Amino acid sequence: MRTTRARGRGAVLAVLSVLVLAGCGGAEIQVSGTAPGERIEAYEAMAGVALGQVEDLWGEDAVARPVEVVLPGSAAEFAELTGGAPASQEAPAVTVGSLDEAHVVVHPDSWDRLTPEGRQAVLTHEVTHLSMQGDGGVPGWLGEGLAEYTAHRTSDLAPAAIAGSALDPVRAGQVPTDWPDLGSAPVAPGPVGAAGDGADEPAEGSTWGGYALAWLACLYLADTWSEEQLVELYEVVAGGSTLTDAVPQVLGVSEAEALAGWGEWLTTL
Repeated sequence: MRTTRARGRGAVLAVLSVLVLAGCGGAEIQVSGTAPGERIEAYEAMAGVALGQVEDLWGEDAVARPVEVVLPGSAAEFAELTGGAPASQEAPAVTVGSLDEAHVVVHPDSWDRLTPEGRQAVLTHEVTHLSMQGDGGVPGWLGEGLAEYTAHRTSDLAPAAIAGSALDPVRAGQVPTDWPDLGSAPVAPGPVGAAGDGADEPAEGSTWGGYALAWLACLYLADTWSEEQLVELYEVVAGGSTLTDAVPQVLGVSEAEALAGWGEWLTTL
């Protein structure tokens, strides 16, 4: 989920902290919170993986150091640390703050709700948002889709397996004619991230469908053109261009042509 501005951290974060040191003693990763110690250690390892995944696509030093991850021990503490906005409370993790103050807060229920692969994907998604700090505004589907693209980039799962029921409308003949509208609700974990029997579908009313389609839009652009052009499209739009102007500039086709191609591609999944 994209950045929220709240920053209510206090003494609770001093309970436990894990630092990964690199170079001349500079902190690469800091994981802290009131969650159990073994969970903090697990997220310290996952944060290192996430950092590598993000910078493999976005470039070395794309993410400011230290990468800070906070693990509250309760839902109430998560609400306090993220500002309590209803739209954030069901998200598996949230990026809080901006620029040098940006950090990731992980919902305590994520550990049980998500598979190990899902936990990693959620953390990589949020670390991608850390790399986007200071960038200009982009359409929600492009920013969130790119974060999802980064998170699933090395997955061995087929796109349809990750998207799950998000593709049901397409299979029913409802092919999108516009880019995804994510609305303002949090993303629920999709099938790849759910754990346990009967937990492989997003909850009713969740926005996983929009996030999945945003990811699939970015996957289509990367597969049809290239990853480099996908990232360039983001950068051109973040630099102030409209999507209508940026698509032909970067991809060499009109936005309408790109949309039509994406819709056709979705029917093949």
